[in-house]
Amino acid sequence: MLTKWEKWTSTSAIIYWRLFGLLLLCLLWLRDDNGTGGVILLLFLVVMTLARWRFHLPTWTVLIDQAACMITIIYWPFAALALAMPIFESMLKRQFLYALPTILFAISYPETSLALVAVYIQAGLSGAILGRWAQETEHFQRESDLQRKDHYELINLKEELLIANAHGAQMAEQLERNRIAQQLHDEVGHELTASILAFQAFEQLWKENDEEAAKEMFYEAQQRLSKSAVYLRETVHNIKPVTELGIEGLQEISDRFTLCPVNFQVFGDTSNIPAHLWSILYPCLKEALTNTIRHAKPTMVKITLDISPHILRLSVFNDGVMKESYGHGHGTGLRNLRHRAKAVGGSISTDTTNGFLFICVLPLK
Repeated sequence: MLTKWEKWTSTSAIIYWRLFGLLLLCLLWLRDDNGTGGVILLLFLVVMTLARWRFHLPTWTVLIDQAACMITIIYWPFAALALAMPIFESMLKRQFLYALPTILFAISYPETSLALVAVYIQAGLSGAILGRWAQETEHFQRESDLQRKDHYELINLKEELLIANAHGAQMAEQLERNRIAQQLHDEVGHELTASILAFQAFEQLWKENDEEAAKEMFYEAQQRLSKSAVYLRETVHNIKPVTELGIEGLQEISDRFTLCPVNFQVFGDTSNIPAHLWSILYPCLKEALTNTIRHAKPTMVKITLDISPHILRLSVFNDGVMKESYGHGHGTGLRNLRHRAKAVGGSISTDTTNGFLFICVLPLK
């Protein structure tokens, strides 16, 4: 919950200053009771204050305020104090020249006192300070709006990338299914159909006691069945990827690391990890182990993969001493991996407190 000081803004401070000035003038008029001249001036200043509160009036309108105050001085001497209001507005807009008529008036006015000069100085300083405050607030607000806009654009871009990845995966899956179906139809299906026809012909020839032709047809049916089995085996072999997709791929990468003993542990259900996240985990593990070989002399490496319902966490720790450049994450490989992880809403961090720890955190949903 915000405190009363955190709720205080430049806009509210300007409004309170204007209200305080009008209130003082009203009290002076009530105490002096000098007719309609003061009332008209007060009503005019109230109208101009409300207009400046609701609309962005040009700065030159303070000249009208000053003219009204100088005319009213003839009927109500305290109108000289009201000139502090246009001085405040001029300094608030940082337009110093518009306060020049009041300055010339203070120099030439015979009843100018130190108190009146002090009121003018106080109004000018208050306007300058609050104007600077309002200017900085507007600048920070504009910067905040730009950062918020960039943040929303990044979120939209991330969503578009995730949708594009999902569509790409679906399209690749559909194309692969069509290819397998076409291959089964063109090769295995034709051979099986031909073998069935050959068996039917064999049955007919066998009934007709044509043994030579029946044996030839039976041999042809056997050959076609053998070809069907070969085509089916080749098709199944081509379906299986050359590189295992999943935890087997990470295990294979860790098995190829022979610099020191590796402790590989998995916690959670790896079947919940989408295919596009494996394409980030693989290079992360390769990068961590490759840089371990290049930049450290460890006695052990510990690899841990934790899968929770919402996120997964891959950590690679080695107890060797890393070079400073890699220990602070300035390598090109780490920068590229951070960009890839950030594109899917994840992050990559490193820690060199005790050895070197590489951590990759990716969202599952």
